[in-house]
Amino acid sequence: METYLNFNGKLVPAPDVKIPYHNRAFRYGDGFFETIRSSSGKPLWMQKHFDRMKKSAQVLKFSLPGNATPDFFSQNISELLQANGHIAGARLRLSIFRDAGGFYRPDNDQSGFLIESLPLKTERYQLNKEGLVAGVFDEIRKPVNPLSNIKSSNALVYILASVFAREKSWNDALILNSDGYIAEATSSNVFIVKENRIHTPDLNQGCVEGVMRSVLLSVLSREGYSIHECSLLPEDLLDVDEVFLSNTINGVQWIKGFEHKRYYHKISSRIIELINSEINL
Repeated sequence: METYLNFNGKLVPAPDVKIPYHNRAFRYGDGFFETIRSSSGKPLWMQKHFDRMKKSAQVLKFSLPGNATPDFFSQNISELLQANGHIAGARLRLSIFRDAGGFYRPDNDQSGFLIESLPLKTERYQLNKEGLVAGVFDEIRKPVNPLSNIKSSNALVYILASVFAREKSWNDALILNSDGYIAEATSSNVFIVKENRIHTPDLNQGCVEGVMRSVLLSVLSREGYSIHECSLLPEDLLDVDEVFLSNTINGVQWIKGFEHKRYYHKISSRIIELINSEINL
């Protein structure tokens, strides 16, 4: 079956998509992206993704496509999923880039976009059966500035942290900010549980403003959990009951090991149920 991409609102067979060599996302990382999960042929949490897209475009000082709305992107995504036969669960990447010439100074501030889809094995969120092992990436720290909260096309710190985790035989690595506090993991926000109180790094610690993070803050607060957005040091993880990661593709994943500490997944299991109920799967 032929695979399609959506390039600037048009379905194009994947081999026929031609990204020019002077594309600014390629040359300078001048763009951002959204990783979106779909169910039953429709994207999940689209309003939250669109809200973050608007913030990202504002930070990077370029405009979204002139007809951009949540419905506009939802329609384009649904058409792509239909064309690719990815009607059950799918992973989507929506890349948005400044569509201009120039060198560091762009010729204009218009944007283009590209949407890709890949099938997932499950339509429902499922908790990872085998817990993850994680450690701290200590070679490079993430700066805290207005770029920190967006999913920038410049992802070098996440790539290097992922390579570091591979070298250490970990499943994931925690990324520290410039002050030595936990910002996030390589593709997820970080949550810890201590005595049924849930803590997560706040946005001024340099973490990406994750869509699933936002979903969890809302759902858990509604369920009566005590939520604290705060600063966390790596050593804080040695005195907690549970650690889990969140992103839109996996929902939550529990960590079983950090240094000598071992954890279980009582709260994580409950959260998977809450997320699935939230989207009425």
